[in-house]
Amino acid sequence: MRDITITRQVFTLDELTPTAQDRAYGLLQDQAWETIDSDMVSEYLAGKFANMADGSEPNDGDYGGGLNEYQLKDRYGINIYWRVSFTQGDGASIDGVITRDNHPNLDWPDGIHTIRVKNSNLGNSIITDIYGIDDDGGEGAYVLDRELIDAANSLVRDICHTLYQAAVAECECYTSREVIIDRLSADDPRRFNDDGSFAPSEFWAAQ
Repeated sequence: MRDITITRQVFTLDELTPTAQDRAYGLLQDQAWETIDSDMVSEYLAGKFANMADGSEPNDGDYGGGLNEYQLKDRYGINIYWRVSFTQGDGASIDGVITRDNHPNLDWPDGIHTIRVKNSNLGNSIITDIYGIDDDGGEGAYVLDRELIDAANSLVRDICHTLYQAAVAECECYTSREVIIDRLSADDPRRFNDDGSFAPSEFWAAQ
């Protein structure tokens, strides 16, 4: 038996033609979408909500920014659910209780003190209870007024829309060309075929 040496020409990203680079970026972006750290995005959204709720800028999550799900529930009484895949089921929702006392910076409609919300199986938030304001500024009677109910629904929709837009922005940042280039230069020596497809790792990875 004798050893046979096989050589193959492989390319770095900047050595590819523009057309091949576009294909390589597409493949790298697809790969990046599959490896998005959902916990990182969730902490970012928790920090976003904290800032919306009371102006806080938390930085004590597991990733050094935002809040983890337990801190969010403990401090703000809610959970956040989100999905970004650019399909019909995308969105963000909250589940829990928001009040003027705990979330003073929200754009509260006049006459509403407390809103109880649950996450539905369809991925959106459903209001279950609304309470008005008593004479002392605390939680008052159950709200049945249609205009106040509509105003509460509008507030919750706006919160969820803002969180969803933040989730989209975070995911798009993680999969952007700039971040992909940084990742390649930092810790990924990946090489490509001349058409922009991934070259087999045995021709470029450290042995």
